[in-house]
Amino acid sequence: MGTEAGRGAGKRTGRAIAPIVILAVLAALLWFAGKPIIEQYTPNQEPVDLRAYLGLSGAEDAAVFLGDDHAAANAIVRGGAVYWDADSVKRNFAGNFWWDKGEGLLLLTTADEVVRAEAGVPSYTRHAEAAPGEGVSPEIVTADAPVFLLEKGRAYISLGYALQFSNFAYELFPDPYRVQIYAGDGSHDAAAALKKTALHRAGDIKSGVVRELQKGETVYILSQMKEWSKVKTRDALVGFVENRRLSESAPEEIRVPQNYAPPPYTALTSDKRLCIAWHQVSVYDANAYLYDMIEGAWPLDVISPTWYSVSDASGAVTSIASRDYVAQAHARGLSVWALVSDFADGLDREALLASTESRNTFVSYMVEQAGALGFDGINLDFELVPASSAQGFEQLLRELSVACRAHGLVFSVDNYPPRAHTEHYNRSLQGEVADYVVVMGYDEHWGSSSGAGSVASLPFAREAIELTLDAAPANKTINAVPFYTRIWNTARDGTVSASAVGQKTQAEWIEKRGLEPIWDETLGQHYTQIDEQNKLYQVWLEDESSMQARIDMMKEYGLGGVAGWRLGLESEAFWDILGAYTREGAG
Repeated sequence: MGTEAGRGAGKRTGRAIAPIVILAVLAALLWFAGKPIIEQYTPNQEPVDLRAYLGLSGAEDAAVFLGDDHAAANAIVRGGAVYWDADSVKRNFAGNFWWDKGEGLLLLTTADEVVRAEAGVPSYTRHAEAAPGEGVSPEIVTADAPVFLLEKGRAYISLGYALQFSNFAYELFPDPYRVQIYAGDGSHDAAAALKKTALHRAGDIKSGVVRELQKGETVYILSQMKEWSKVKTRDALVGFVENRRLSESAPEEIRVPQNYAPPPYTALTSDKRLCIAWHQVSVYDANAYLYDMIEGAWPLDVISPTWYSVSDASGAVTSIASRDYVAQAHARGLSVWALVSDFADGLDREALLASTESRNTFVSYMVEQAGALGFDGINLDFELVPASSAQGFEQLLRELSVACRAHGLVFSVDNYPPRAHTEHYNRSLQGEVADYVVVMGYDEHWGSSSGAGSVASLPFAREAIELTLDAAPANKTINAVPFYTRIWNTARDGTVSASAVGQKTQAEWIEKRGLEPIWDETLGQHYTQIDEQNKLYQVWLEDESSMQARIDMMKEYGLGGVAGWRLGLESEAFWDILGAYTREGAG
């Protein structure tokens, strides 16, 4: 038992400890109550996984920023060289590349040459076109790295190589790899970090940190919100920064060096309106009747015989061409543009257009024929190209253009009136690489599937011209007019059929029945009909009146001329109408 004094000291000690315990309890309560609030306002300092953040998997993958946008397709880095997939390169700054998957080739076609490279090879060949001009020889150029690579069935083009044939700027940043590309001039709103601060993954201090920004470091404002800005650093990282940590923004210009000047597309487009007619030559012996066909065609400048047809996917071509025909046409003052078509039965157009070897075979043959026979131009009449072969067709246009330009041949391309299902014919490209873009302004109604109607009403012809001119220059645009019409018959059960006839047959048919056609001002045509043998016969006439109305309309557009399909079906009066138009001068 303690003394009285000892018992008093214990009581005092107990009373001293009690407040400490209470304070500790209160502190604990405050800590637990305040911890969520403290955590709420404490920034997250955890760095993000940059590879995952940028969508990278392989160690050689590189994120691509095209301007301010994170591109969907990554690049790859090999030996310090940056390779981007061929589709992205073509789409964004070098559309004249062509990748031949089957033959492992990368082609680049300019106005005057084809540049050819093989996968994985550090060299390329200039002037590798199928039919080079006189005195032009292929030239092998050594590169620092392979020009393009094949990876898992995809082609990747070296940006260093692409930069030799187009104007853009790029820079590679490491750890992890990312590439900043600028395809053209522009500007940024630039701001500076006011002090060292975090670049967050999202507009939230609790989001992960992309990296630290140093005081004074410049960032580009992509978008601005009330408290945060989405920014991009100069080394191509995107994230969010609090507005209070950024200076006022100011414009900063982007200038892409213009070190590459593409060779210009020169053209053999005439400075006068041309009068052109197609001569349907189905057998070789028909060449002997040239003079008969052009006897009354006094304003004719160009005749285009249907001599050639691609026979198979190898690029082989069948011919019924005649050297004598060319000589006779020249003697009459006519140029000859040999037509080549794709109407052969069973022709695999996709295989033909996809193969560099096949296209080269085709181009070489046509140019050799021009040299051997002396004709003046090539009229490409590929009317059955599938949309899936759009890029192959574009490449053929480029390659045939180079060959024609090198050998002084006029290059023209025939087209349907523009519609959604023929957009893949790329009339804009034709207007650049060809001398003439021909719009076949007829067959508005062509058979039972289209129903009875005009072959080429005035509104139809006008629309075809205007839509073509949206893509091609007026002086390169030729509007083709019909020398024929169709006599339609509709049976009582609704079955529709038609026969195509020339002007003489049309006139005889109407005269025999004693019909008096009525003028339709809207269509710009005469119209007549009759019931015979339980069928309704209808004719939308192609005559002097419809031709004059069409030509008067064409004068509004300053076209490069007019073409007629086909010789032998026309009225002699047509030539006076066409001659007055083409000899009148530029529109």
